[in-house]
Amino acid sequence: MTDIDVSPNNQSALAKLLCGNIIASGGEIYEVLSYLSTSIDNVVNGLNTLESMPPNQISLFSPFLGRSILELGCTALIARLDPFRVLMLREYQMQPNYDTGKRNNASISWTGDIFVAEDIKNPWSDNSLKSPTRALLGEYYKQLIWKTNFNKLLDATADIIEDEWIADLRIKDFYSFYGQTSNEIKKGYSAFSKGIHHESVIPLSEDIEIIQNIKKAIRNVSTLGLFVCVISHTLNKLDIETAIATYREIQEMGVLQWS
Repeated sequence: MTDIDVSPNNQSALAKLLCGNIIASGGEIYEVLSYLSTSIDNVVNGLNTLESMPPNQISLFSPFLGRSILELGCTALIARLDPFRVLMLREYQMQPNYDTGKRNNASISWTGDIFVAEDIKNPWSDNSLKSPTRALLGEYYKQLIWKTNFNKLLDATADIIEDEWIADLRIKDFYSFYGQTSNEIKKGYSAFSKGIHHESVIPLSEDIEIIQNIKKAIRNVSTLGLFVCVISHTLNKLDIETAIATYREIQEMGVLQWS
């Protein structure tokens, strides 16, 4: 059966870039991507309401929305680059004995699936290869996926003008790009988590700082979403022209216009 693009008109630009177009009757992985797309849309809708909230509600809800952008965005990218990982999780969650009341080993984990607990000194040693990490921002992805395809991303955006994000991207070498992106994602996640878990017993963050972290989160996951469109094995890939147009549309999000 031929897959039919049924991407709804109200799919947000962020969901489209991170998940691709929604496909009807595309099978299990498209079911996962459709669910993630809807979840991202819900978060985007939440972000759109922040500006109308009083400061105390901004402080309360924005850490959750910011962390959701990072978690959903990274999960969507894993689904498109390594679908086995989320298909295994999907199957486990469909089991009758799946317990939502406890932490499950099959769940997507920030430390393990996105980052690694410890840096790998020699990824090509026999010892490291016994159980190689498949973390999205781990050493193997860095070398085999991100570094290998970085010049393709630069080539694909070579003729783009009047785009601040792309202009900033193109002045960096790979190591500057990767280091800044991974560091901002890691720090943003930590900052959002502190707000969600109410770790502070004194005021530590102003609303403007939280919003700045949200802006960085959106920018970084969007840039990775654009990046995967030049990787040959990416599932549900947008053509690069559509991806760039969607990337530019994301930059018009209301929360990104806050000063």
